[in-house]
Amino acid sequence: MRNMYEGMSIRKVKVKNMNTKIALVTGGSSGIGRCTAISLKNMGCKVYEISRRDIPCEGITHLTADVTDENAVKSAVKSIIEADDRIDILINCAGFRISGAVEFTEEAEARKQFDVNFFGTVNVTKAVLPFMRKNKVGRIVNVSS
Repeated sequence: MRNMYEGMSIRKVKVKNMNTKIALVTGGSSGIGRCTAISLKNMGCKVYEISRRDIPCEGITHLTADVTDENAVKSAVKSIIEADDRIDILINCAGFRISGAVEFTEEAEARKQFDVNFFGTVNVTKAVLPFMRKNKVGRIVNVSS
């Protein structure tokens, strides 16, 4: 099977001491989240990704969790803290889109999207922030459309 990211160019950004950074990317099994996780890994970060699907990627540690499940998110974050004692970077990419006109979108589907795209970001951020505050360091980037 061909790697769908093969041949993609990712602009490298110079960051001091990136090899010491612990990064967590949500939605890292595909799309922007996957590309972000790979880019951070290539820049020297130790990268963890949270997603529902485990699609292996060399050098990236997968943690299975649905971002809408607050307890699963807390458990995943706890395992990172137990292993590395900190999270320096959080990139929230988990989400999905609904195609088509809003008048044809089922309310249940719209609520599901809001639960993943908004409350998923809230759940992961709430789980990570106490550790960033404790260490007095951290960056959070929320990716949305």
